[in-house]
Amino acid sequence: MYLTLINAPFERPLLLDRVVGSSLALRLRHMGIFEGTELIRLKEDVKLQPVTVRGPKGNAVIGGGMTSKIVVHLDDGRKFPLAEMKPDETGHIEGLTGGSALSAALKILGFENNERVTFIRKLPPMEYVVFIEKKGKIRLTESMASKIWGESEGEMLQFNYARKGKQFFVKSILGGQNACNMLSSRGIEPEIVLVLEGITPARTLHMGKRNPVIISTKDGLRLFLEEKDCNQIFVKEK
Repeated sequence: MYLTLINAPFERPLLLDRVVGSSLALRLRHMGIFEGTELIRLKEDVKLQPVTVRGPKGNAVIGGGMTSKIVVHLDDGRKFPLAEMKPDETGHIEGLTGGSALSAALKILGFENNERVTFIRKLPPMEYVVFIEKKGKIRLTESMASKIWGESEGEMLQFNYARKGKQFFVKSILGGQNACNMLSSRGIEPEIVLVLEGITPARTLHMGKRNPVIISTKDGLRLFLEEKDCNQIFVKEK
């Protein structure tokens, strides 16, 4: 009996039958997951939060959702999502479970397949107090700020690294349509000018997206997948 991965049982050997959607299938094959691959759906809870990492272009902040979709091959041979790395661990990017918008965002930050990445630290919940001309003040989470790419004082950078009181010219949104819609609803789009007024501890804990679906293969690869992707993956019990 075949069923989608989202409906598959936990902690039971499964065999991958097929993946509906050539883009997702290609991304999985790049990481060694083909039809007939044995895997297990793990029963674990994961708290996703933004992190700071170092790459070819220096430090960058990666939002919690993105960290679950970037698979890193560590120097000691382990392979798992960026979200599971620990401080000072280093490896190279093995692949992505996200689509073209994630790939384009990471390219801007200097992270592509096979590029080196060093994990620095997880970031605590913080809020960015931002002034937008003709709109007033708004507050952004660390993850929201990480998706805003622009120019300030002649330098291209994420809004996380903007200096207090300096104009920040938004050039693009790093992420897909959901990220664009989320920031647009707060008045943030390309060509808008922002001014950082301060950074404070978050008044509430932003839990973010629901827990990802976690799978593991026999060779030790761990992947975090979104529910929408799991609905395209068909498996059967071994």
